[in-house]
Formats: sequence, structure tokens, C-alpha cells
Amino acid sequence: MSQQSPPLPQNKIIIALDRSEAVTWRGRGIVIDLFRFSNTICARVESGRRDVRVYPSPAMALAARRLIRDADLFSEIDLGPGVDRYDNSPYTALYGSDPSRPALSATNSGSPAAASLLLAEEILVACFANFPALVAYCLADPKPTLIVPACLFYDSRHVEDMICARALAEEFEGRDAFPQALEEIHASGRVLDFLSTRPETGKRDMELALRKGFMKAVPRIKFTAGAGIVEDAAKLKGGG
Repeated sequence: MSQQSPPLPQNKIIIALDRSEAVTWRGRGIVIDLFRFSNTICARVESGRRDVRVYPSPAMALAARRLIRDADLFSEIDLGPGVDRYDNSPYTALYGSDPSRPALSATNSGSPAAASLLLAEEILVACFANFPALVAYCLADPKPTLIVPACLFYDSRHVEDMICARALAEEFEGRDAFPQALEEIHASGRVLDFLSTRPETGKRDMELALRKGFMKAVPRIKFTAGAGIVEDAAKLKGGG
């Protein structure tokens, strides 16, 4: 009879290095897709949207949009001719769209990363913008935590996710690694890569993605019947 592994301590923080770690994780999972998904989800919640949903695939999001009246679809994926959608833009989510309308999200990396954590006790979304709020929420209720860089689910060259994940692990230990992380992200060339493909809102998106602590939302995703329903865990905990 094989021995079971001892339970992880409540304050244990691990950074996933492979997709399989997320799929089998049962503690708290934190998804980081820095340039788009994480900031866009945070921005929607921060803007006051009450109906925010995440879908593992574009097909599921499109099917849901046909059923949900007046829903906005956010995706950086080419969904074919005639599909009305917003780009997966944090700036648009925060300042350029109607917060009274339902928001549906299907993305290359963030959505699949979140959906991989179906066994997790809790799924949160992190970015530099909500570091202080998210860390305060987690430290008030410690759980074994897996930080999932979303690049594992799409393109490992998107190193900003891993850099942000390492900075978040440092933040949990009370150390501010943001300045070093920012320097590393700029040195990687990824900012210029992003700006070259996002002529309309790229500069404003990047200004939001690379600011620390200006959003208070702590998005929590609960998957039900294929849809990830997003709520603000910080407000729910505070009773607001």
C-alpha cells in the first residue's frame, strides 16, 4: 500500500512549471496572463460589471452570446467574419465599454489556464494592478497556492507571465519585486512585441498592465456547466 504525501502547509506557494500541475491541483489556484486576460478580467470587475463570464473556448463563448441578451464578447482571437467583439483590451474593459452589459471572455491562454483548475478549491486572477488587494485577501485566509502562468497554455515565449508569477511569490513573502520584474519584462522585448500587434489600444493597455496596485478587485472564477462565473472575492469577503 503506497503512502500518501503529507498535506502541504497552508502558506505554501508554488509556481506551476507544467500544465499538468494545474489540472491536478486542489488548493487555491491563481492565474496570471499579464498583458491581457488578467488585467482585462480585473478591469471588468473594477468597472462594476456584475455579469462577467470566462469560457474555455471561443465556440463556447459564441454559443453563450447567442443566449445572453446584449452581451459583450472580449477576445484577441480571430473569430471569423461578421463576429462583433471587443479586443481583449484592459483599457477598453475599464474605460471603453458599457459596464451594465454582460461580458464574455475567451482568450488564447488565460481562459484555458483558468479552466484547467477545475479541481481547485478556489480560482483567482492576478496581475500587478491587484497585487496588494489579492495578497491581503489570500493572507487573511491562507491555503496551499499554485500560481499558474498562463503562457504554459499557449506560448512559453510570453515570459511576462512567469516573471509576474515570481514577483507575486515574493509579494507573499513581504518583498517588493515589482521594480526588478518591470525591468526584466522590458529587457525581454515582450512589451515591443505586444505594441507592434495592438496599434489601437496597445500603449494604453500596457500602461495599465505595468502599473502596480491601482485596482482593488480580486476576481474569483467558479466554473458551472462550462462557464466560469466571475465575482469579486474581496467585496464578498468584506460584505460589500
